[in-house]
Order: sequence, then structure tokens, then C-alpha cells
Amino acid sequence: MKKFWALLLTAAMTVSVLTGCGSDQGTNETESETGVQTETTGEEAQPETEAAADLDMSKTVKIGILVSDATSAEALAFRNYYTEYIQKQYNVEMIYSDELNDAAGETSAIDTFITNNCKAIISFSSFDRAAQLEQCDGAGVYYAVATGTLTEEEYETYKGYEYYVGAIGPSLDVEFETGYQMAKHYLDQGMTNFAIFGGAIPYYTEMHIYRAAGMLTAMVEAGGEGANYKGASDAGAIIGQIFADGEVTTGEIGTVNVMGYVGGYDMDDAWFGKCAQMAQTPDLQVILAVGNGSDFFGTAIAGTDVKIASVDAYASSYGEAMEAGMLDYLAGKFSASIGPVFIATYRAALGSPIRTADGNALALSQGYWIAESADDFNTYYAVDSSVESPAYTKELLDTLLTADYAEFEQFVNAYSFEEIQGMN
Repeated sequence: MKKFWALLLTAAMTVSVLTGCGSDQGTNETESETGVQTETTGEEAQPETEAAADLDMSKTVKIGILVSDATSAEALAFRNYYTEYIQKQYNVEMIYSDELNDAAGETSAIDTFITNNCKAIISFSSFDRAAQLEQCDGAGVYYAVATGTLTEEEYETYKGYEYYVGAIGPSLDVEFETGYQMAKHYLDQGMTNFAIFGGAIPYYTEMHIYRAAGMLTAMVEAGGEGANYKGASDAGAIIGQIFADGEVTTGEIGTVNVMGYVGGYDMDDAWFGKCAQMAQTPDLQVILAVGNGSDFFGTAIAGTDVKIASVDAYASSYGEAMEAGMLDYLAGKFSASIGPVFIATYRAALGSPIRTADGNALALSQGYWIAESADDFNTYYAVDSSVESPAYTKELLDTLLTADYAEFEQFVNAYSFEEIQGMN
């Protein structure tokens, strides 16, 4: 797909893809008076490989981890990869923040990380990324964004900052393509009656808006001559329309019909009632969710032929939902996707930062693993849930310790399950 640029400024509230908390056997977790959780494994880091021979990895590097989600399946999977795999393989100490609820909490957590002598911070929290970056740069602490991106305007402002490592995560182009391919999967099967769960669209969260715009663009293309969404027939105009409305409008798109829409995360009785009512709309065939769909609509479609497609992560509960027929399609992040941003941050802290040819910070895009069946899910989950042999093993990550920018970019861009398995 062509690249699409954001048409409006990002609004205040962003629902992020973030890490969570939790530790298994062999992990001791302590919490300071300032609310920072330090995790140590009690094991020596694995010896460095030949690829890392020129880096001084003898001293333990403290890295602060900012999180605003401490409970979701995705958050727990990310944290497990860092604390149960990465921390055991490299001479690092991961220090987690408490669950953050606003920009003020981010500022306080960064202050605490600095007090605890962290040399770098990896952020999964996005209430005010610009403020986070300014604070870290001012303190001489390296800063990176995991599973996310800066806006174009932010990147242009901060790309040359010495202590900004960069961001690795789904770009808005990838988010749009993810929604487009999800809808097209069902349109190609001849389905025409859809409902959309808009997640954080009412809060003007860009990634959810772009996913929904991808869905609607696919519907316009499949809807026949003259099909349009509220007069918009191209991707840019559809993105702009969603930004203007703060929601998706139901109605016919040529021969395709958007029969229902629910947005937000009110989580009260009235909101759940709307979810159930939409899921039980007569003649509905597919619910396309910009985020998790099975938890909100799975029970309501029981005993029907309605399909649910979601964007989320690889967690056992979603595998169970697929086996039970409550989830049909998953575009999921894999937990080891945060391996490259760790290496980039670690290298910066060791004095070997990775920069573009122009000397700027990283801005690299990763996408999702797509499961179209329970068998697909089980294949991917077997790798994603492994703490002995995850998708990105130490052997693979070690090749990045001395990689130049072009090599690093090529590695990150080869993110599909098949491509990563081919590297192992």
C-alpha cells in the first residue's frame, strides 16, 4: 500500500500497546519506596559471543521500563520476554515502573529511574512521549520507544537528539494495512455485512483510526462503482473523515454494509449492552475489531455464524477463543518483537549507538503475525510463549550488536513468522 501521512494533530489521549507485570519462579521482585520494581534473576548473564567482542559488557547496565499497562496478556508477554529471557542472557537489570495513568506519572517514574542510576529508558507508555524524551535527553539518559512510533512532527523535532535512540513498532502505514487486510480477508470470501469495534477512536488514538480507515478503504474498493464512505473514496480522505467525526458512521458502502459500530472503553452496563446488541444484529456476518474483540463480543456470538477478527497479541486465552469459535482471525504482536529495541538501547548505553546515514535516531516499522485459524495460532504461540527458544533468540540478537544501520533495518523489517524462523 502507499504510505499515508497523518492529517491532523494527535489528540490528548492515547491507548498504548504496553508491557505488564508478573514474574515466574526464579525471579525476585522488590519494590522501592518510590514505587519502582526491580527484577533480578539470581543468574549470571550468558557469556558474550564473538559478535559482541568489541563491546565492554562487563558492567551491569540498568534500564528503566515505563509501562501504563500492567495486566493485559500482551503486557505480561512483553514483560516475561524481558525479565525471563533477555535479563538472563545479557548483563542488564530491568527496573519497571508502576502502572502509569498520566503524563505526570511518567515524569515521576523517569525521575526515579534517574535516581536509581538507570543509563537508559525504554518506554511502553505514551501519555506524553515528547516530554519523556526531553526529560531523558536533559538528564543524559538514553530513551527509546518500544512497540510504537513518534508522530512525523515529533520525529523531525527529536531525531537528532543525542540521547534519543529511536522507535521500533508498527508504523501508521502498517496499522492501515493491518485493517485493510483484515477486512479484505472476509470481503474476498463474499461477505458484505460488517460491524466495527472502534476501540480508542473516540480518544483520537491514531493507530486505531488508521486500522479502521484500512477496513473502510477495503470496503470502498469492494463496494462497486461509486462506492464511498461519507463521500470519501480514497484512504487519505477516509482517515480525515474519521478524525473529524471521532467515530465510524454506519451505513452502506456500495454493496457493502457497515451494520453496527461501538467505540470507546466505557466498560459500564450500558456499554456492554451496546456490544451485545451489535453482535446480535440480524444478518451480521463479521465483527472487525481495531483491538481485542473476542473478550467483548465472543459470548454474544455463541451459537451463531458471526466471525470476529481482532488486533491484539499471542496469549493463551485467544487460542482458546479460536478453538471455541469466538475468534476467527488475529493480527497479533509477538512478544519478542521488543528484542531489537532492547539491543539498540543496550548498545547506546555501551557507547555504540545505531544511527541512520544522516546521524539520526531509528524510526523502524514492525508488523503483526496473522493467524487465520486455530492451527496458525498454535504454531505461532508455541514459539512466542517459549522462554527457552523465543522468536528472537540471543544468537539472533547478538548479530545486531555490531550491525550497521542497513543491517539493523533489514533485520527488523523481516518480522514475519516465516522470515524469523528462516533466520534461526
